[in-house]
Amino acid sequence: MKFNNLFRGLLFLALSGLVAVASWNLPNPSQQPLGPSAFPLILSGLLALCAAILAVGGARATQGSPLVGRADWARSGGALARLLLVPAAVIFYMLFAETLGFLICATLILVILFLAGGTRPLQAIGLSLAAALVIHSIFYLGLGVQLPWGPLEPLRW
Repeated sequence: MKFNNLFRGLLFLALSGLVAVASWNLPNPSQQPLGPSAFPLILSGLLALCAAILAVGGARATQGSPLVGRADWARSGGALARLLLVPAAVIFYMLFAETLGFLICATLILVILFLAGGTRPLQAIGLSLAAALVIHSIFYLGLGVQLPWGPLEPLRW
């Protein structure tokens, strides 16, 4: 779907109102003049200003154009299928990460996504293996996040 900026502006305006309401009465245990609610209130004010600018620009652009329409890429069935691959990949990872481990799941997901994007098969496999190893190293070795190993448990480093 392709929405006019009027809808986006109104959505962000509502979001800024929610942030302001949620942060208005945050407790201030140290009784400082600028307590915990100051920063979220400033951000919600800036978000409201940007949202209003976006909504006004969208309202001006509505003359002669529809408020809601389909984007050009959404007219292709292949593009929609590729778009749905992303949530399918997340669901696949959630279901099989413990069983297969991070490295296998990530490699399979990336190979499928690369192939769907038009990458050559050997290149997709190589890039997927390299990306999975780099991502695993960053999280496992660099950040200390315990990722599942699955059948590769004996090769744990």
